[in-house]
Amino acid sequence: MKFLFVAEYFPPFVMGGAEISLKILVDELVKHDHEVTVLTPNYNSFKTEIEENDNLKIIRFKSFRSFLFKKKEKTSHKIYKKTKPFFYLFLNQYINYSSYEIRKNVEKILKKDNFDIIHANNLESILALNCIKTSAKKIAHLRDFGLFCYNRGLENNGNLCSGCSTNNLSSCMYTKGIINKLLLLEMKKRIKILSKLSSFDLLIAISKFVKQQYVNILGVDENKIEVIYNPISYDIVSNLSKEETRKLLNLPKNKKIILFVGSLIEKKGAHLIPKIAEKLEDYLFVVIGDGILKELFLKNSKDNIIYCGYLPISKIKHFYRASDILLVPSLWHEPFGRVVMEGAYNGCYVIGSNRGGIPEVIDWLKCGVYVEPKIENFIKEIEKFEENKNKIKEFKLGRYDYYGMFMASIKKIL
Repeated sequence: MKFLFVAEYFPPFVMGGAEISLKILVDELVKHDHEVTVLTPNYNSFKTEIEENDNLKIIRFKSFRSFLFKKKEKTSHKIYKKTKPFFYLFLNQYINYSSYEIRKNVEKILKKDNFDIIHANNLESILALNCIKTSAKKIAHLRDFGLFCYNRGLENNGNLCSGCSTNNLSSCMYTKGIINKLLLLEMKKRIKILSKLSSFDLLIAISKFVKQQYVNILGVDENKIEVIYNPISYDIVSNLSKEETRKLLNLPKNKKIILFVGSLIEKKGAHLIPKIAEKLEDYLFVVIGDGILKELFLKNSKDNIIYCGYLPISKIKHFYRASDILLVPSLWHEPFGRVVMEGAYNGCYVIGSNRGGIPEVIDWLKCGVYVEPKIENFIKEIEKFEENKNKIKEFKLGRYDYYGMFMASIKKIL
């Protein structure tokens, strides 16, 4: 079969789990002798570059994104909160232009080549493909809620948002008046253009939680949405023992180690870590990530917190293996929770919040517990670790056939 994958980002330009999952899927399809083309903006330079290798072609098209994709120091939380409404007004225009740019490049390819399947990986690619008419079957991957939610996580001060409205925008965007009306107008226009995603032949949600929100808020036909959990590759699994990784990372042999991996922002619950560590002085907390709350850890004076900053997967996997507990204290409604899967595959006991797809993934992998994200609840479950740790087994990579599930969904629409 011939596949065209349209993506805002593709490795080595990785913004998160969406790109990691797409790369794993592309590699599997190529391995099974399918012809795969990936269309993505070029972030290296302002020109089109094409890579070809066996059944895989990667077209990195000329894009103004190359001037915007620069690593910059993140702003403070206070400044972000004040400028958030204006940021999203600008972001709307950026998304509109980017979707137009992607659409034009897809149309250019379709004039020269035919495909069996065209796949949109995220927000802008879905908006782009939604407007294209083609004989190929169109698939959209629903990885978050960006199609109808500005913060892409349906998070409104700790509550699950019911969708954009004047009141909800005032609460989650800290705005009112004309700015509030403009934001609401832009979102209504986007939802109208999407029209329940009716132009797509198949929708793939990364969790049952994600599927339900698209049904509830966007009115999508639930029979049109298949749920396929995100994949994982051998790259994230450490081949060392717990003892070997602790020696490699210079971590104590006899301490109970609690790991946090993720963006250092409030919606990920990063600000709770120092408060939890203060109450559990006998435990060692290791924090990996970057974000607007990193000052909490850079200025930290507590002996039981180690801040490692941002690390690549090649190093993170050994921290997973070295740790006893993976703490996932998210306050927002995670669409899936990839870190849960990564920790489970490396033998971590997971203590997560009861938000979004996190409980679903923990139950699926049988790798831990989830609670209302409050400090006292996390402390209670950490203290019960010795009692509960033997109830789980390390999840084996071969037990989940992601490629098989994807192809089974494809066959239903052919």
